[in-house]
Amino acid sequence: MNKTIKISQANHNSLSKLASKNDTFNDVISFLIEYYYAHEEFSDEEGKFYNEEIEKFENGNLENVKELTLESLEERINKLELELKNEL
Repeated sequence: MNKTIKISQANHNSLSKLASKNDTFNDVISFLIEYYYAHEEFSDEEGKFYNEEIEKFENGNLENVKELTLESLEERINKLELELKNEL
């Protein structure tokens, strides 16, 4: 079953640019949906956990808070940048 959707001209143009000659808009949209889920930052369960931890922190519960030094933060940033470069 096919459905008709309305999109702006700008989105139509963007989808056209993303599609190869043999791709339909459905192919492009399917790819974007799959890409989104594959690269989703957090699962729903993880998001719920982090939101609960943020709420605890905002309410003064520092039970799971750890001190972070500038040096260890720089190490983490360098590691993440390297991982990102390897993904590209």
